[in-house]
Amino acid sequence: MPKISSQFREQVEAFLKAHGFKPTEFGRQAVGDPPFALGLRRGPRPTLATADRVLSFIAEFEAVELKRHRHRRSA
Repeated sequence: MPKISSQFREQVEAFLKAHGFKPTEFGRQAVGDPPFALGLRRGPRPTLATADRVLSFIAEFEAVELKRHRHRRSA
């Protein structure tokens, strides 16, 4: 079973790829720390509070994108 830190990194990387985010822009928007995603690739583990902020950012971003997508389809 993968560790939570590995799953978290994989989730961030999948988000970057799916939404075309540059790692530095993601870090800036998600936690106010441009090198955040690049740091994850090197191995440092974020605090639980930081991980919560990142996961909340991802969830909110994807909810807005889903809403936009539905709106475009119904228009």
